[in-house]
Amino acid sequence: MSTPSEPTIPAEAAGDFRGGILRVLGVTYFLLLACVIAYVWVVAQDRFESIASFKISRQNPAAGELGFAQLGLAGLTDSGNVDSQIAIGFVNSTDLLVQIEREFKLHEHYSAPSRDFVFRLAARAPLEERLEYYRKRIYAHFDKETGLTMLTVDTFSPELSRRIAEVVLSRTEDFINTLNQTVADQQLVFIRSEVDRAQKQVNDISLEILNLQNEYNFVDPDEIISASLKVVQELRMERLQAETRLATLERDSPGSPRIETLRSQLRSLDERIAVETTKISGPEQDRLNQVLARFKELQLKLEFARRMRVGAETLLEKHRVDAAARSRFLSVIQHPYLPEDVSQPRREYATATLGVLGILLFLILRVLVHSVYERIR
Repeated sequence: MSTPSEPTIPAEAAGDFRGGILRVLGVTYFLLLACVIAYVWVVAQDRFESIASFKISRQNPAAGELGFAQLGLAGLTDSGNVDSQIAIGFVNSTDLLVQIEREFKLHEHYSAPSRDFVFRLAARAPLEERLEYYRKRIYAHFDKETGLTMLTVDTFSPELSRRIAEVVLSRTEDFINTLNQTVADQQLVFIRSEVDRAQKQVNDISLEILNLQNEYNFVDPDEIISASLKVVQELRMERLQAETRLATLERDSPGSPRIETLRSQLRSLDERIAVETTKISGPEQDRLNQVLARFKELQLKLEFARRMRVGAETLLEKHRVDAAARSRFLSVIQHPYLPEDVSQPRREYATATLGVLGILLFLILRVLVHSVYERIR
């Protein structure tokens, strides 16, 4: 008993079916491409760019050694990409963008176009999404060829683009100036404290020397000691002369009444010599040698403190000049202008690009689909 054979689809019918599917897909593809191009021409909101450029330079370091009088004549040197990155980081900073958003109501502005759902900002976008969106519309970059930092502001209003660019440029300049002052203050505050400390030490030691002089009623203990030593020397010479006269009388006139007078004179001289010698030296703090040691020690401390003060003042002066030499200066090369032409979207360019790329992509997909069908057959 034979079984009925299954119905088979002719090859021509299968080829027509596949060809129909490809034609439908091709028409759908070009319809989508046409919709994208129509969106660019009809729906996409016009955007306007206001562009400004500036350059960040520094005082010529070599001119810093010329002193304050010539700093105004010194040339400026290009600080390059490093300082530009500081300015770019400030333009991209959350603090600045939040201030700009509040001042110009950017959230309302960028979410205003109701039809342009692709390029507008979502009405309920959180802060992180808004910041990411703003950084695509308000940004700066460093141009290596010209050495300039380019600031670009892109909004749906030409006047708003110019105003925002002016504010961002002004606040960037204020930021650079504040940064200069902050860095200079941070570098100089320690040195100023060292100068103040050295000056206080000089004043304290000078006051100790003055108190010591007032306490013992002298200006220089060296002079007092020299005078005391001279007195002791004279007393000893006088005693030696008295001893000589006494010895002569005791030998030649043993019964002379002058002998007792000379002996009394010798005892008086011995007492005076002992008193004067005691004034000069001894372990007590009020002895002249002890006072002289304290005076010399204070003089050495005062000399050292003065040298430390001079060194600190020299270092302070040097750092002041270096701080001026490292100061950054923002020079505006091109001020923000009021744009008159639409910058985005560039409809002719976008249409040509989409057409060429769309056709190329269609041909590639067509080759791939035919290749797959050939392998299946």
